[in-house]
Amino acid sequence: MAAPIDESVLNALRGVTSANTRLPKPLLIKIYVASLKQEFNQERRMLLELVGPELQTLYDDRQIELEFVDMHFGTGELEVNQLERDPYLIHDYLHEIDTCHAHTKSVFFMVLVGDGIGRQLLPTHIDEDIFSAVLADQQITADHEALLVKWYEKDESQSSRKLKQDYRLIALDAWLAESQQMQSLLERSLQSLVQGASTSGRSADFVERVQLLRRTQIEREVSQAMALTSEKILAVFRERAAQCSKRDVEANERLRKIKDELTMNLSTDNHTTLVVPGSAASEAIDPDNEDHESYLSKFKNKVTDKLRLLIEAHITNDPDVIKGRKKTVQEIFHEHATHLRILREHTDSAALLESRVPQQLRQNLMANFRNGSRHAPYFLCGADGSGKSAILTHLYGQVGSWFGSTRVHRVIRFAKATPRSAYNLELLRVICQQISIIFNIPEGYLPKDASFDPLYINTWFQNLLRRVEDMGNDVLFLFIDDLHLLNPLDCDIVTALSWLPTSLPWNVQIICSSTTPVEQLKFTPMQRDRFKSAEYQFDLNLGDHATRLKIPPQCIPGDVSFALYVEQQFDQLERHYGRQAVGDLASYITCSEYGLSETELLELLMPTDDPESLIETKNGQFSFATFKKIHREMDLLLLLHDKIMSGKVLIQWRHNYCSAVAKRRYMDVQRTRSLHCELANLFFPQDEDESTLENESNRSETKSVISLKDREKDSLSAMSAVSAGRKSSSTHHNDDTSTFYNPIAADVSYSMRHVEESWHHLMRSDDTTRFKQIAVCNFDFLLAAVQTVSISYLRCLIEHVRCYILDRDIELIYYTIRKSSDVLTRDPMQLGSQLISWLRPISEHDDDDNSLLSMTVRSATAWCDGYAVPLLVPLTGWLPAPLPSQIRTMTVSGTGCIRAVWLAPTKQHLILATSSGEVQQWHIMSNSLEHIFKGHTAAVTCLLVAPQSESELLLTGSEDATVLVWHVALRERRAHINNAHTAPITGVAAGVNNTLIISSSEDATIAITDLASGKLRHRITHHRGPVSGILVAGACDVLISAGHDRNICVWDLENFTLLNTMQMPSPVLRIDISWNSVFLLALCEDNALYVRTLATGKELHTLKGHKSKIRTISIGKDSQRCVVGCDDTRALIYDMHAGKLVRSLPPNPGPVTAVHAMDNDDFLVTVGGNKITFYSFRNEELYVNPYSRHPRRKRSLKRHAQAQRSPSTTLPPITCFDLSRDSQQMAIASGRSVHLMRINTPEYQCTLEGHSAGVSCLKFAPNGEFLATGSEDRLVLIWNLALGEISHSFKGHTAPVVKVVVLMDSLRVISTDRDSMLLVWMAHSGNLLQTIQGPYKSLAVTNNMRFAASTNGDNTLKIWSLTQEDEKYSVSHSDEITCFEISADSAHIISGSRDMSLKVWQATGGKLSQVLVGHSDAVTCVAVSVTNKTQVLSGSKDMNLIIWDLLTGEEVHTLAGHLGPVIGVKVSADGSTAVSGSDDKTLIVWETKRGLALTSLQMHVPFTHFDISLEVSRVLVQLVDSYNLPVICLHNTPAQYVKLPTYSGPSKDVEDLRPQGPKRQMKRLLKKEVSLDTYTWQKKYGHLTSSVMMAQVDERLKRRFSVSASMEEISKIAENKTGASQANLGPEQAALAQSQHFDQLEALWNKRSPPRRRHNAGLSRQTSLVEDRLESSDDDEYQDERAGMLSASYDNIHHLARLPGLRSLHDAWKTNSLRVPRRSGRTKFYVSTPPPQNSQDSSRLQLDDRHEPGQCTDETVAPDLVRDLLVASTTLESPQRISLRQLLHWPSLKSRIWRRPRNCHSLQPNIRLNPPERLRPTPIIVVENYDVRRVQQLRTDLILHPQTSRASVGHIEVAGSEQLLAKKANFWQRRWQLWRRKATTNRTECSYPLRDTANSHSNNNSTSDTTANCNDCVAQ
Repeated sequence: MAAPIDESVLNALRGVTSANTRLPKPLLIKIYVASLKQEFNQERRMLLELVGPELQTLYDDRQIELEFVDMHFGTGELEVNQLERDPYLIHDYLHEIDTCHAHTKSVFFMVLVGDGIGRQLLPTHIDEDIFSAVLADQQITADHEALLVKWYEKDESQSSRKLKQDYRLIALDAWLAESQQMQSLLERSLQSLVQGASTSGRSADFVERVQLLRRTQIEREVSQAMALTSEKILAVFRERAAQCSKRDVEANERLRKIKDELTMNLSTDNHTTLVVPGSAASEAIDPDNEDHESYLSKFKNKVTDKLRLLIEAHITNDPDVIKGRKKTVQEIFHEHATHLRILREHTDSAALLESRVPQQLRQNLMANFRNGSRHAPYFLCGADGSGKSAILTHLYGQVGSWFGSTRVHRVIRFAKATPRSAYNLELLRVICQQISIIFNIPEGYLPKDASFDPLYINTWFQNLLRRVEDMGNDVLFLFIDDLHLLNPLDCDIVTALSWLPTSLPWNVQIICSSTTPVEQLKFTPMQRDRFKSAEYQFDLNLGDHATRLKIPPQCIPGDVSFALYVEQQFDQLERHYGRQAVGDLASYITCSEYGLSETELLELLMPTDDPESLIETKNGQFSFATFKKIHREMDLLLLLHDKIMSGKVLIQWRHNYCSAVAKRRYMDVQRTRSLHCELANLFFPQDEDESTLENESNRSETKSVISLKDREKDSLSAMSAVSAGRKSSSTHHNDDTSTFYNPIAADVSYSMRHVEESWHHLMRSDDTTRFKQIAVCNFDFLLAAVQTVSISYLRCLIEHVRCYILDRDIELIYYTIRKSSDVLTRDPMQLGSQLISWLRPISEHDDDDNSLLSMTVRSATAWCDGYAVPLLVPLTGWLPAPLPSQIRTMTVSGTGCIRAVWLAPTKQHLILATSSGEVQQWHIMSNSLEHIFKGHTAAVTCLLVAPQSESELLLTGSEDATVLVWHVALRERRAHINNAHTAPITGVAAGVNNTLIISSSEDATIAITDLASGKLRHRITHHRGPVSGILVAGACDVLISAGHDRNICVWDLENFTLLNTMQMPSPVLRIDISWNSVFLLALCEDNALYVRTLATGKELHTLKGHKSKIRTISIGKDSQRCVVGCDDTRALIYDMHAGKLVRSLPPNPGPVTAVHAMDNDDFLVTVGGNKITFYSFRNEELYVNPYSRHPRRKRSLKRHAQAQRSPSTTLPPITCFDLSRDSQQMAIASGRSVHLMRINTPEYQCTLEGHSAGVSCLKFAPNGEFLATGSEDRLVLIWNLALGEISHSFKGHTAPVVKVVVLMDSLRVISTDRDSMLLVWMAHSGNLLQTIQGPYKSLAVTNNMRFAASTNGDNTLKIWSLTQEDEKYSVSHSDEITCFEISADSAHIISGSRDMSLKVWQATGGKLSQVLVGHSDAVTCVAVSVTNKTQVLSGSKDMNLIIWDLLTGEEVHTLAGHLGPVIGVKVSADGSTAVSGSDDKTLIVWETKRGLALTSLQMHVPFTHFDISLEVSRVLVQLVDSYNLPVICLHNTPAQYVKLPTYSGPSKDVEDLRPQGPKRQMKRLLKKEVSLDTYTWQKKYGHLTSSVMMAQVDERLKRRFSVSASMEEISKIAENKTGASQANLGPEQAALAQSQHFDQLEALWNKRSPPRRRHNAGLSRQTSLVEDRLESSDDDEYQDERAGMLSASYDNIHHLARLPGLRSLHDAWKTNSLRVPRRSGRTKFYVSTPPPQNSQDSSRLQLDDRHEPGQCTDETVAPDLVRDLLVASTTLESPQRISLRQLLHWPSLKSRIWRRPRNCHSLQPNIRLNPPERLRPTPIIVVENYDVRRVQQLRTDLILHPQTSRASVGHIEVAGSEQLLAKKANFWQRRWQLWRRKATTNRTECSYPLRDTANSHSNNNSTSDTTANCNDCVAQ
């Protein structure tokens, strides 16, 4: 909860003040040092040299300035006191003590008391009775009396005598002699008067007055200080170890009284005593003396400690020093306090004597108030000194009593008194915030969507006035003095003062004053019509409204005008102090924008090289004493006043007219520039050599003003007297930061004074480069301006600069600030990020790494790196250059047709060639005519500014056949060439270092004239027609001329010989050459543009595309583009390299007659009619395709590396991207390509190209080994990231791929397409595992890989199992589902919908477990963290985010900060930090624990999606239709890195990963759904239903039945054993028993033990979530037994088709694995299913090898087990239902039987792996086993046919010979025969005997090897 506003502060803001209202004091500790001049010389130097700087360093961070005031400094030799030279100075000394007390925060007075008290002062005033007594003294002679009468005259009251001040007019030595004589006389006489008072009977009052006259300087100073306060005084007593016996008794007594008074009134902390060791003979302190040196060291330490403790005690609870909790209130209060002090000065002066204006204004105002009518503001207009401010002050004090009980709120502003009142934008912003504070606006002092943009602030002001109108018992007055002084800027809407309402509410009154008449103010026409009414306008110049003011007593005569009074006071000051001293002081104050502090003025006016020298004002210099005197005198004369602003005491003119007088009397253009340079050096000291040169060049008069570098060195002796350690203490008054480091000017610590004052002087010193480096293009300066004032002030500041300077860097900074105003209003800390965002793309591609923009970006990056709290900083660029196409427009008048235009050497002026013969110089930014070069008598046809800028020569040619040469800076004519031509001049040029003036004319000649002598050097008459133009190639001093004779000639300027001639198709009208002297552009009479090489004349291009006549041409400085101006009012830009038209500029008011490209192509100038337009012309095609092997432009390695950070502009937009699981790598899909990038650097690595259509989705594998990409070409490619190539291509989709997901085991991939097909397949092989039809647009898979969820954006979410095919759920909302997220523990799925709710579903079962309701609009996004399982974040269109508790469903925090719908939210892995994005184009980082916004970043462009790294160190943003993908760095991220758990699959086998078939009925009744064999079931659950199971199942060996046992026997045994017991069970127990009976049947039939453990079962449960599906029983014990088990005869497998439990024949059946050595390829077993009528011979198939295909014995259809099972006999009886699961688990072959040499004709290769579609079989069983000795793998599909006793081996794909394949076939035949014999002998009985076994044997007897049955092989 914010602290309430202090009532006194609130009253002050409302205008309710009194004399006791406490206003903020300056942040100043100003200590007056009182001591004897000679006795404490070394101590005072110690204070200035060491104590001051050391203390200053302690308070730099609090922005407190420490200053020692030593009145003895600079007063000459030690024996002479300054008061002896000027006795009246004592009053200034005492006034300074009062000033120190009024302004200081702590100790204001420090007294050094030693052995004496000094001499008596010469009195300035003596009472008449005392003076008479003195003259009556017997010791006074006649000469003495004459001397006293000479200098003491009676005052106006005739009651006292005052010392004449004529001593200033005589020689100093003469005056010192007489003053010392009078001082001795008065000292003796006054002493005798005191001693004889008892005998003479004089009154006590008389004696007391005499004693006051006898006081010494130190006595008077101590008395003055003690009268103020004793808490802020420090006394230092110095004692000597050896006391001196020769002392005056009275002096000792008076000294003792001073010590006693100080000791008694001061606390022990406020005084101290130091002892000087040594003899008393050495009275003066000598630093070379060891004892004295020790004493000085103790003095320094003691005084430092005392002052530090006292200062700390005083400022600890000072409200001006403590950082306010309401920074906005504090800022507005300090601003308002400055204006209240100025108001108080006007009130105290009581200048208004008589005026009828207040009464008339009150009548009009109250009439509108009573009627409740709307009205306009009131205006007081008058000249300087007419009383505008006096009337305004009077009204301010009176309006409170006009409305009775109605509350009156008053806000007053004196325009341009402070930086916040100097600009319309800032003035209005501060007023709006003050009104908000006064009326306690509910949304706070700054609205949530606030923007310091002109349009927003104007609307804000109007809305506030409407709010005030609704408050019936409140009246608001707004007073604005000197409205005309507000700086008009471009950012002002329409006009500068358009914000002033024309219709005010009845209870809102605005009263303004202005020297400029209302008609001339910058109002809109509607405002002028409204304000010109006599009801609202009061002209003080008219008789009816004339005002009578109080005349100052100094005015002689009393009825002079205000202007004459000011002139008189300046004359008087010049007589007293000298013209130079007064002129310098007045000039510095005039040049200042808001005033200068006393310290700053003394640094300029007081030399500090010798502290013991005598500083005299006649030399234009001031000491402390003389400066205090003239300061106080000018204050009394109403010329100056002190203003407290931004914690400083500033000296400023009281009236603006004084500034005008000072400018007229003391300043010219050159002097003004020199003064601004000195003031700039004051704030930004230069190096010693630079400063010396600057001073020597700038100062026209000899002055002892040294450079600031010297002053810093000499501060050990004197500078601390001015300001102790000021250079190190230049800090700004700000709550957030202290100093800002400038890498360019390393000695500068940017303070409030730099932001408010210094930049004005840098700007006006005409050093644009230094100004940009130190101020407006320096990041630290920009940051100081934003943080100390506001973004609106910085915007106004740069706007102000743009009124004077046209510069591309400044324009870039300005438009960056302008485009970022909204976000910087709410978060000033984004300044660095915004500058980096906008300027990094430009600076990175700048050819100069040390350019200003590059340094600005580097400084911003360095600041961001050093920032201590979280901050979002861009690492890559994505924004275009912020410059608009059109930068500036000028409108000129009186020029006629402008034939030529050129840029002046200052770069800020344009020189125009007019048709009237005048050459005009216009200032660009102010659009003002500054000078006219007159000399031509006819129209000017051409002009040129000489290339060497230092020469500053201007050449002009005219139709009067003359050529003039001008010096631009001096504005004088240098040469006049009038006899070289007889016809109009067509061109001018300068050659050979500007020593030759070359001109061409229509007289077909070219004249070459020497500039120095003015003589004609040579004349070229080669052309046979008028010469249309000439140019000089500066690099080689070659002259190019063109004429109407169709020739272009190239001349050598050394010997004027012809080098080359180019023949053109038609007469040449204009020519231009490129900056590199390579290309020649010619405009011919046929209106064609020809591009040729200058060296050879070879024609390159003929430029086409213009549709009208061309008037002018110009080639850009890049030597690539040219600009032509046409009659159709357009300018066209061509690419000369390509010969194409690239751009057409907007039309102009008339034909484009002149174009000019500025240096470096910063701007393009076009002249059309009277309109001159400046365009941004720098080639902005800065980006190079980083993925192209042939970039268009060659770059250095560094430039190429920098270019890698930004995608090319030629790339298609990014469609999607993905971040790797370790947050190290990113994949970007753009068009058909995928680009890989490291996000930490960030740098692009490579490009993956393989798709034939656009990439629509991509996903990294969790293990980071491969990348899956889906495309519109219906392919999903698997990329090996290590090799950068395709490892597999999946072609299973028949429609464009939409989504792709890689499961956590990095083995399986799920991809979806637009046909609503979801395919699950193996990543490394492409084997299809599962096909599902369902939603495809959004897809996610749980981390445990059990479930997948998908939706199409409708109101349904599908959840389907990856392990059980029949396990599918559908959950829904009442409206469209917009988002969903799966928790990290795979337990819940959280979905968000347009129904404004979120629902939490259980992943297993799909049950609803929680509903989260709290949003007021559609939910758009949801996020969960990895570690915090109960935390859920959601975003909505209601612009808020909510943090939920998943368990309770409660809102933990509501995050409000976005100004648009939230489109995405991401949470760090540890759940501590969240990042949200919104349609307002911002990213906000939140702390989830407290629900606070940490930082934000404005992207300026819309984005659709973003992602974050695990610890939120990087944020990746996908923009809308953009080829850039910004990488944002979060500095100082609060999130911690969390290592994600590793997920690994149980096996790499394809068929093991296939989902199981449908679950059997009643299985849900088991506590845990696992597949149990009989033995495991009996051990765990046998005690529950012991009567159900067989007794022999407890024994392992008895679990086996005969291998030939039929299914019917097994069923009958189980039925007999369990039938009787089931009758005694209840319903639930019966269901359980039935379910368990099915398990028993399966175990008996299969004769299986519990499932074996997977090969990677050794992995811990934490690293394999898939192991949850494995049974934890002791499986390894029976591993060998399980490996070779077989439950039933394969011959009878076809009977299973008739069992009722078989529900689906399309599911795969899975067994364990069989692993045998392999070279390459894969073995699959398929059922050979010929038609039933075929014999068994038809089942024999030959090997179909891919290299040499085998031949089948007969033509057969594709094998199909499903078909055969469907047509099988249904006579088989099966009393129980058999589940499909019984067909899924089959035993495997032992690996050892593969190594025995046996033949088996049945195991012949059947069919190849991928046969044609018509022969594609259906794989049924995958037979696998693991051989530890042979780790290679062979996959097989074992296929059985119901009508044959053989099992056939499918296609064995081996990259070997046919012999190897035949050997393997013989091996199987041998194994089969051996096994068959053994099985026949053990067979007892069989319900279903094998059919045609004999036929099978007889058919195989024809082969050479013995045939065996496949069952025999398997049995072994």
